[in-house]
Amino acid sequence: MRPSCPPRRRTRLLVTGAVVLAAVVALGGPALAGTPTPPPLPSGPGSTMRSAAVAPREGQAAKDRLDARRATAPANVTAWWVDPGTHQTVVAVVGPATRAAGAFAADDNPAAVRVQPMSAPIRPLDAGPLAAAPPAAGPPAPGPLVGGTTITTSGTRCSDGFSARRGTTTYLLTAGHCTTEGRTWNGPDRQPIGPVVRSEYPGHDYGIVQVTNTAAWRGSGQVKGGPTITGATAAATGSPVCRSGSTSGYHCGVVQATDVTVNYGKGTVITGLTQTTVCADPGDSGGPYLAPDTAQAQGTLSGGTGDCVAGGTTYFQPLAPVLASMGLTLVTGP
Repeated sequence: MRPSCPPRRRTRLLVTGAVVLAAVVALGGPALAGTPTPPPLPSGPGSTMRSAAVAPREGQAAKDRLDARRATAPANVTAWWVDPGTHQTVVAVVGPATRAAGAFAADDNPAAVRVQPMSAPIRPLDAGPLAAAPPAAGPPAPGPLVGGTTITTSGTRCSDGFSARRGTTTYLLTAGHCTTEGRTWNGPDRQPIGPVVRSEYPGHDYGIVQVTNTAAWRGSGQVKGGPTITGATAAATGSPVCRSGSTSGYHCGVVQATDVTVNYGKGTVITGLTQTTVCADPGDSGGPYLAPDTAQAQGTLSGGTGDCVAGGTTYFQPLAPVLASMGLTLVTGP
């Protein structure tokens, strides 16, 4: 007969097994980059911290209700979106889930809204200017506007996104929180590009600069570090996506969610953004996202958390509404 395990040893084995099981459970679901220990459960009855599947229409309806009251979002509620896996609306909260955050997340259908911790608030990613070389005398022929390269205005540095045309006029597309900072923009060598003709921020986050200095600049589908753009078909959730920026360069990740609402604080709420695992740094704002396998343009960087040392989560303004807003056609090819 096989001897039984002594009581003390059985106790150690049970404790060890519990620790292993806890570790498996903790690693069983996706988390945002840098996510800390989950905060306490919301005090209100209208939301949950549990991941559970609901009908797609229920999760979308809950997000629509949050969007309708987005002006009341407290500062520590930094974003909300529909989880493509469970269809719950996820409400990202920085730090402990306060009473105000719980009240905002509360919904008539508690199972449809899930509160999830985030380590830091999402922020726009423009920056102050880098030290620049003296202005060039001017190229002998117009140079290409390359996605991911530096563009500047007084006191602000962002990144070139995409080129587009309407008729014979060329435009540069970037972030709206960038173009609200100055009326005229320059290229990486301080050669003037032209004036801002449209800024959508907040609400959306895109800006359109008219290329009036056609002696120096021409539209281009080139992206620094990546492939030249061939089209603008949107990538599905879970697809690979890459981004180019004037600070951090070229980095890749995947699309996590679409139609994300982001709260930048002080009443600045942006709707319709796409969430990705691609990192970014200040100064990368406005830079282009693309699908690396197909060279399809996706959108321009709005903001994010973390950086390209520790990693982070970023959000881009999809391209289609930008093109439609002024009847623009994306420039492809070199």
